[in-house]
Amino acid sequence: MKLKLLLFVSIILVSCKSSQEFTGFSYDPPGVTNTTGKEITPQKRRTIGAGEPKVWLTNEFESARAVDFYQVNETTYEVLIEPENYPINNSPWFAFKIWADEPIPIQLRLAYKQGRHRYVPKVYRQMGSMSATHIINNAVYDTTNGSTTFGLYLETEPQTISAHFLDNSRYSELLHESRNFTQSFIEVDTVGFSNQNRAIIEYTVDETKVDEAGVLVLLSRQHPPEFSGFLTYREFFNTLIGDSDLATEFRKHFVVKAYPMLNPDGVVNGHWRHNAKGVDLNRDWQNFNQPETRSVQYALTPILNDPSKRVYYGIDFHSTNENIFYPINSEIVTTPDNLTQRWFEIVNAELPELNFVSEEFDTSSPISKNWLFHTFGADALTFEVNDELPIDQIQKLGVHSANSLMRLLLEEWKAAN
Repeated sequence: MKLKLLLFVSIILVSCKSSQEFTGFSYDPPGVTNTTGKEITPQKRRTIGAGEPKVWLTNEFESARAVDFYQVNETTYEVLIEPENYPINNSPWFAFKIWADEPIPIQLRLAYKQGRHRYVPKVYRQMGSMSATHIINNAVYDTTNGSTTFGLYLETEPQTISAHFLDNSRYSELLHESRNFTQSFIEVDTVGFSNQNRAIIEYTVDETKVDEAGVLVLLSRQHPPEFSGFLTYREFFNTLIGDSDLATEFRKHFVVKAYPMLNPDGVVNGHWRHNAKGVDLNRDWQNFNQPETRSVQYALTPILNDPSKRVYYGIDFHSTNENIFYPINSEIVTTPDNLTQRWFEIVNAELPELNFVSEEFDTSSPISKNWLFHTFGADALTFEVNDELPIDQIQKLGVHSANSLMRLLLEEWKAAN
């Protein structure tokens, strides 16, 4: 990897200030657009024992989140889950390992401070060379305090309990992936560093054969717990770099700029939503107070002065409680115009079982898709995937949506050229 040192007089950073026109969406906490930085409470990494026979819990691994652990009664144990700071959106990520000195059945309660239970618990067990996973579908939700309780049979070997399966989603695994691409047309760069000095990685896919190429921008993992969006991005990206006739033709005309993990500090530390400075990065695309968003700004803005490239489209992958497109309002002219609305119809027709809906927004909020529009005039989308979408449907969504978008962009390219 190499660090791009890009200094352009056309980029003027307005530091240490907050957005004035937009104060947040209805689900945002107060002060969300103040992105200058807020104090967080670092999680204490430790292993805790409780009860007799002793039951053990640890958060001493990447992406873990468990603040405290204690015995409530003879059979019930409680894990306290607390965010990095608050007020904060209700995305209560949890991940920990648990085991006992001898096999024992228990009731395990997940209790939340400044939040309520959201994600269905997942269990991962490593048994020698074998592994097993399952989803806990019988957890009982307490409407009075927002906790959830479920039965668990503990053994002497640890089980990982987490909001989503951690396979292929850690920062360390992304670093491994970035060193192992075999395609000559993929360039991996470090375009900046996070607050805790982790690399902001950029993948450039460039096999263009034209004088002026379109650019497709892909963003992911601004919010650490949003796994289904990240996994959809991964399937989407892998389809773009595949060896199909469609992908090969697409790469002759379009460059892909992908930023798969914009919040590595939040991912590593098991944050609910924010970066290491307590900021929602997807509210920092106007003032660029945080190094993670500035890194992408520095990397992409030079395209404005490159006559051989033009940003055509951008997608920011996220997760929520449904499958939804958030396009730019159709009355706002983009180049190309209303691409998202046309793409949505194709995705909905090809994958009706996913029940996608679309909700348009104006461009006043300081989020990534609006920055892409204001900077390049391009259409852009916030692509939200259901939190609990099964992996086989995520794979199908990533492949189908990538293929349909490549076809649509190629049609736009041919019409314009």
